Amino acid sequence: MKHETLKQGLFIVLEGIDGAGLTTNCNLLVNWLKDNKFDTLYTKEPTDGPIGKIIREQLLSNPDPYYMALLFTADRCIHVKDFIIPNIKRKRIVVCDRYYYSTLAYQSIHGVDFNLIYRMNKKFPEPNIVILLDVNPEISIKRKDGGKEYYEKIEFLKLVRKKFLEMASDFNFVVISAEDSLEIVQNKVRKVIEYLIDENMNY
Repeated sequence: MKHETLKQGLFIVLEGIDGAGLTTNCNLLVNWLKDNKFDTLYTKEPTDGPIGKIIREQLLSNPDPYYMALLFTADRCIHVKDFIIPNIKRKRIVVCDRYYYSTLAYQSIHGVDFNLIYRMNKKFPEPNIVILLDVNPEISIKRKDGGKEYYEKIEFLKLVRKKFLEMASDFNFVVISAEDSLEIVQNKVRKVIEYLIDENMNY
């Protein structure tokens, strides 16, 4: 990939159920972009901030779905204001490991009205692209060593996966199977991002 100047910053989001390989693929993508001389940053949700820490503690128990939806949205509000928007304005590439689509999928299956969650999050900036790493929950749970958090249950994840695939059509996600080898999955991710970058270059 030939490096030129970006016209604007880019906001890239990877989504999927637990065990889809989001963090691994995000980090590989970020390193590849840095190797190609793009000013690139990795970030994630929930964040490592104070609200993100509360979220992680809650995920080890049986959390109230409305409380979790509010926590995720509050954490995101700070994340967007203090990190995502400032770095995009600096024409950086921001690669985000989960975004509000995860809240829509997980919390709606957990019992919160989908439209309520969407109204809470619709004013946040839209990514340039969302890549959904799709994987069968049986495979994802094996990758997670059986699952320890509240949401890491096969029957629950089957419903979340179905919701993600429904959302893929509504929100125009790029869907990539995460059941192939890591090398194959990452190469597919890179091809998609390479095309996105080419569309946003100053030649």
